[in-house]
Amino acid sequence: MEELPRDKVYFQCNTCGYVFQEDPFKFPIVCPMCGSEDVVKI
Repeated sequence: MEELPRDKVYFQCNTCGYVFQEDPFKFPIVCPMCGSEDVVKI
C-alpha cells in the first residue's frame, strides 16, 4: 500500500459529497467533480 503524500489532505464537497485530495495551500480549493468552492477539510 502506498503512503499518502504529506502535502495533500482530504477534503469533502458540501455540494455533491465528493471526497478528494488537494494541496491545502492551494487557493481556492474547488471540488474536481462539480466545481463548488464549498468544501471542508476532513
